[in-house]
Amino acid sequence: MSAQSARLPARDFEEIRLAEALERGRCPICDARQESSFAALRGLAREGATDRGLRAEMDKGLSFCQPHSVGLSKMELQQTSSQLATAVLLDAVLRRRLATLKKLSSSDAGTQGRGLAEIADPKCPVCAGAAEASRTAVNRLLALSTDSAWSSALGAGEICLSDLLALWAAAAGGPRDSQARWSGILAAQLGRLEVLQKTLAEYAHNSTVDRRHLITSEQQEAGAASIRLFGGTPDRDRNR
Repeated sequence: MSAQSARLPARDFEEIRLAEALERGRCPICDARQESSFAALRGLAREGATDRGLRAEMDKGLSFCQPHSVGLSKMELQQTSSQLATAVLLDAVLRRRLATLKKLSSSDAGTQGRGLAEIADPKCPVCAGAAEASRTAVNRLLALSTDSAWSSALGAGEICLSDLLALWAAAAGGPRDSQARWSGILAAQLGRLEVLQKTLAEYAHNSTVDRRHLITSEQQEAGAASIRLFGGTPDRDRNR
């Protein structure tokens, strides 16, 4: 753990990870979501094909979204140089989907619409786990904000916009003391975003051919920071 994250009181591994994310200039909730997805895909690639409970859930309609179908195949390839488990799992999904689609094809238009709407949701277990990890991280961070060091770190931290809104919503729906703590964090975050917006405007102003030599490193970083703000923190390297 770095020196800065060590100054944030952490009682368990989850809090250590949240502290390290803030110290590294990463959105801690993005990190929690990515860690959950990574762990789920790793487990599926190792044992998913032989997990009877998972196969039973797949028979009830559980599937994988597009990103996590690809993620599963990549994870297995990294671990075993094979994609057999992925093929076994996707075969189970395809067999059930194909049976449903054949049944729908002979139904009336209304039934087809309702059926297609139902199967459009893959009920991806990796997505479900990531969503739960996000909620847990949001609640943990708000609880940690009672400590002044954590409150300060949350105010200054690079939190992506969607997760900033999630924190805000959770705080607004919480007790008054949580709302009061959040008001200070939010003020600091809004100040950070205001500085980012102004620097982005300067970057755009200097983007013409005759002014490009005026672009500063701070303006270029603001461009990258704006992508992280709206797109989230890129997946981190877990081999470090």
